[in-house]
Amino acid sequence: MIATQRGWKIILVAVFGGLVLGVSARLWMRWISTDPEFTWSGTIFIVLAFTIFASAQATVYVLRRRIKTRRLTTVIRGGGILLTLPLFTGAGGGMFPTVALASIALWQKKIDSKIRIALLVISLVIPAIGIKGIGSDFGWNIATLGRSLLVIFIYSVVILLLKPTVTPYIGPESSTLAKRRFKKTLTFLSIVLVAFLFLIATGISIDF
Repeated sequence: MIATQRGWKIILVAVFGGLVLGVSARLWMRWISTDPEFTWSGTIFIVLAFTIFASAQATVYVLRRRIKTRRLTTVIRGGGILLTLPLFTGAGGGMFPTVALASIALWQKKIDSKIRIALLVISLVIPAIGIKGIGSDFGWNIATLGRSLLVIFIYSVVILLLKPTVTPYIGPESSTLAKRRFKKTLTFLSIVLVAFLFLIATGISIDF
């Protein structure tokens, strides 16, 4: 009973935190726009997307503390990923590679540390391009620093909250074969993401 109450408290805190994060994201988008527009539909979608995301990650965290089988853990993690995707619709899509690579680097502890460091460094490419664009639009000043720090904060929180979803299953059902398959899959996905980042860095502009 106590564990159940604690789980609901975690989820309720996540709902409030997601709401605050969504409002912050919406304000940031207005702050970096050279032609700011305000629509209730866009605002509601952004705030809801962040609220649902944070709530989903909290739910995954609570459930993973109780469920100890690989199959159910995979289903729960899949739900966490699915409810994260709305964050990357529209203008937010440009940050998907950054969030994906940084999350893997931080929370997939089975991967070799050198590979994780490389993924983390590569994940910084898109934010660097985006911040450069902000500086070009508004000049390099205190306000630009504030805009840059705010987006770094928002997506750092997103990456931190993804821990329960991205962290792999660890339990008595783990096997060497499963680990090998996972590493092969991860290597393939990493190559695809790196190629995508290269295309962005060499010819595609990033608009937040």
